[in-house]
Amino acid sequence: AWGLERQFKLVPHGEADKGKGKGPVHLIKEWKDVMTEVGDHQALVQSLKESPFFAPFKDDTAVWERRLTILNDCLVQLNSIQRKWVYLEPIFARGALPHEQQRFRNVDDEFRSIMSSVSRDPLVVSFAEIPRLQSTLPTLGGQLDICQKALSAFLEEKRAAFPRFYFIGDDDLLEILGQSKNPLVIQTHLKKLFCGIHQVKFSESHKEILGMRSLDGEIVPFRAPVQVREAVEEWLADLASRMKSSLQYQLSQCLKVKDFEAMSSQILCLSDLIHFTQQAEVGMQQGQLKALSQKLAEQLKEYTSLNVQGNHILLLKVKALILDLIHSIDVVDQLQKERATAVTDWCWIRQLRFYASDTGHPGSSSSLVRMGEGEFEYTFEYQGNASKLVYTPLTDKCYLTLTQGMHLGYGGNPYGPAGTGKTESVKALGQAMGRQVLVFNCGEEFDFKSMGRIFQGLVKCGAWGCFDEFNRLEEEVLSAVSQQIQTIQLALKQGAKSMEFMGRTLKVDKNAGIFVTLNPAGKGYGGRSKLPDNLKQLFRSVAMSKPDNDLIAEVILLSEGFVNAREVGRKLVAVFNLSKQLLSPQQHYDWGLRALKTVLGISGQLIHGEREKNNPSLGQLPLEAQLIVQAMRVTTLPK
Repeated sequence: AWGLERQFKLVPHGEADKGKGKGPVHLIKEWKDVMTEVGDHQALVQSLKESPFFAPFKDDTAVWERRLTILNDCLVQLNSIQRKWVYLEPIFARGALPHEQQRFRNVDDEFRSIMSSVSRDPLVVSFAEIPRLQSTLPTLGGQLDICQKALSAFLEEKRAAFPRFYFIGDDDLLEILGQSKNPLVIQTHLKKLFCGIHQVKFSESHKEILGMRSLDGEIVPFRAPVQVREAVEEWLADLASRMKSSLQYQLSQCLKVKDFEAMSSQILCLSDLIHFTQQAEVGMQQGQLKALSQKLAEQLKEYTSLNVQGNHILLLKVKALILDLIHSIDVVDQLQKERATAVTDWCWIRQLRFYASDTGHPGSSSSLVRMGEGEFEYTFEYQGNASKLVYTPLTDKCYLTLTQGMHLGYGGNPYGPAGTGKTESVKALGQAMGRQVLVFNCGEEFDFKSMGRIFQGLVKCGAWGCFDEFNRLEEEVLSAVSQQIQTIQLALKQGAKSMEFMGRTLKVDKNAGIFVTLNPAGKGYGGRSKLPDNLKQLFRSVAMSKPDNDLIAEVILLSEGFVNAREVGRKLVAVFNLSKQLLSPQQHYDWGLRALKTVLGISGQLIHGEREKNNPSLGQLPLEAQLIVQAMRVTTLPK
């Protein structure tokens, strides 16, 4: 009955290609059920042979035994072939790998012929009767393997030419390479390759790129246009180079004259920090820190009184400058408290300090970043208008640990409960140094090969990789990854120009960095394991336990334009703390830092709305408190 009734379940795949006389291919689904049934019937036939009544059925049993053996072998092979064909067919249909096109076309014709036979007669037992099946399937599998190896080698070659391709999947990379003559399609992938570039500005002919645009709409013009060529990896490399040289040119101009409209937010902030470092060192040596503190307070007053209504980009620039300036004022207060008189005093050495440096090219400036014993290059990766982190004592401790770890050639490991700012601190430090920071959420799908591919990209680009929830990786993967990280860190410590890694010689960019964040292993955090000791030694640990919510709320509200920021901020944090202590612990309740930042962000939007209406009560405590309550109701009532 099974032989007469059991049919394959088929699903159509793709659209008919009438130009080539090809209809849609019908593919087999529910492989597992069919293969299980074939295996069960093979076991049944074997048990029949041991029966005392076997003799009369000997010939029939032999036929079924042969048929089921063929079915078992051929179904396993066809399952593998179908999966490879489904992956490769759209790639070759786009014209990729011209020298392998003929090979794939032959495989495609043979595969379609087999599947059309199956769709004409979908009985499972009929599949075993298809002519030359046992000799055809191994050949098809072998030819598809050759196509797949050629594709992998082709993609590896492109990744070697432009290392940022290591950070995107094969499908995205193939689309970029397949559309190399259409830069508008490639534009949609730019945000995966560059952390701050959302779009680029083309000339009318689309043959040149004139500038870059952030997600929020900030436009940075290039000093010289980038020529769009057919070799996409070449003009993307030019784009990366032009991005950095244009920002260096802006810095040289901004250090002379500050222009809020023309300069990018990133360069305005960097220029301010370089000036502050210079002024603080002079102030310490000449005993004029009090005068510097007054000057910075006046500058803060000037920034907060700027009329930026209706200009969203200018508003974001001013907010970023205010956050940095508040920290600078705090640093001067610390220096006065510690009575610092020399640039070698520890209370100054432990701060993040910025110095202008010469690039060797006229009309452009570079920068060095120092903290503790470490000195790092500012790498001018365009950051767009990424929101800044509020500096707190916890942030300072985290930055100091990470920078000293990097100085010694190690990675960094912020650990602690969820929502304490571990990943954000790594991203913010990278942003402060002009780095490309990539965050990867570790899970079971990561194996040592995929991790190795990411590491290759980081080493060649000089980017930072932050591996979130690193202790969710399998133990075997952690063991292999520790060897890979050791190899990279050894090359960074020695200042090597190149290194051997996974059978290849890689150029080493000394600005590369590897960081991991951990949630505690144990109750409340399922699937986490403890890191082996040999892996722990590769990272400098810093505990991120309890962020200073009062300070964070006050500074964010101040940057949004609240006059009574300290008072309303503390009341808001008190409400959150009381809610956490008194309300029942529901799964969808969140009274942590993330939820607090959401309320603060909405409060900022509300006060900007009131400012546009020219509300006469602006700056008064009752109105500001009312806006905070309104923001809390918006975010909390739906829960």
